[in-house]
Amino acid sequence: MSEAAPRAAPALTPAAAEVMAAIHGTDVYAGFQPSRALDLQGWNGVHPALARVVAEATPRIALDIGVWKGQSTAFLAEAMRKARPDSALISIDTFLGSHEHWNRDRPDRIMDSIGLVHGWPSLYWQFLSNMVHSGHAERVVPLAQTSDNAAVILGRLRIRPDLVHIDAAHEYDPVRRDIENYWALLRPGGILIGDDYPWPGVKQAADEFAGKHGLEMVVENPKWIIRKPA
Repeated sequence: MSEAAPRAAPALTPAAAEVMAAIHGTDVYAGFQPSRALDLQGWNGVHPALARVVAEATPRIALDIGVWKGQSTAFLAEAMRKARPDSALISIDTFLGSHEHWNRDRPDRIMDSIGLVHGWPSLYWQFLSNMVHSGHAERVVPLAQTSDNAAVILGRLRIRPDLVHIDAAHEYDPVRRDIENYWALLRPGGILIGDDYPWPGVKQAADEFAGKHGLEMVVENPKWIIRKPA
């Protein structure tokens, strides 16, 4: 019996085709066959505030920073499909897991979710599989980098988002850097929404940034929202 023909890559949205070419020079989904079943396990990725800010901003380009397996990415992508069909969502993560996940003493066995194969995490392949299974590969462009590196790359490419979702580190210094770096990239009139406000480091960084710049911050635990003046 002959093997099934490879799945054709979905046609990218106009914005996704543009940023995919700029970042990767090729379509990362071309020739990719999902190797894992759909698994959108995650945290706070389907919060109603995410859908509301998409409807408000109608972003052509949005960023999801810290995506794990893609729960928030899939939710944002579906909202963007409805609000602006030609849009693109850039999903930024190392896909290696954080120090919180690399902990075999945790009773929830979260380290098992990293999917180590010969010592290397398989989160990227889970993410790509999830995007294909959920029907969002046409819009989602993965960027396997630290948030610091990704900000430099996007700045060099002059990619300016209309919406940014920050959900990476929980410690003060990296959260502060993410807010500052991605606020600089965010277009005037855009929206920055973050996760994990109850974490002390996140709260401190968000509160300080809003206070320093005289910006209103709306908190819908665990999300926090800052709008950039037009």
